[in-house]
Amino acid sequence: MSLDITVSFRPWKDGKQMAKLGLDGTLDTATAPQLEKQLASVFEGPTQILVFDLGKLSFLSSGGVRVILTARKRVIERNGSCMMLKLQPRIEKTFEIIKALDGLQLFKDDEALDAFLAALQKPAAA
Repeated sequence: MSLDITVSFRPWKDGKQMAKLGLDGTLDTATAPQLEKQLASVFEGPTQILVFDLGKLSFLSSGGVRVILTARKRVIERNGSCMMLKLQPRIEKTFEIIKALDGLQLFKDDEALDAFLAALQKPAAA
C-alpha cells in the first residue's frame, strides 16, 4: 500500500501558520513513518493550526492513529488546534471505536472549515 501526502500552508494569526495535510491512500504501520517525517518538517515552522484532510484516505491502522494523535498533542502544546476534514465513515468509525474524537474538530468540507477559520480570525466587537 502507499500514501501520498500533500502539504499546504496558510498564514494564521500573530505570525503563525496553518498547515493542511491531504492524505491519499493508506495510513498504516508501513506508511506512518512517511507521515511522521512530513509532520516533523511542518513543526519546524510556526504551525499552530493543523488540518488533516482525510477525504482520500482509504485505510487507517493503529499506527496511523498514533501518528495523528501525537501530532495533535504537539500542536496543542503550542496552544493550537488540530482539525479533521472530510472523514470517510469507515475512518471516522476507527476513531470512534478508540474514543479518539473527543476534542477534535471535524468538518465535512473545505467550505465549512474556511467558515470556521474565518470566524476565529474576526476581531472581537468592542
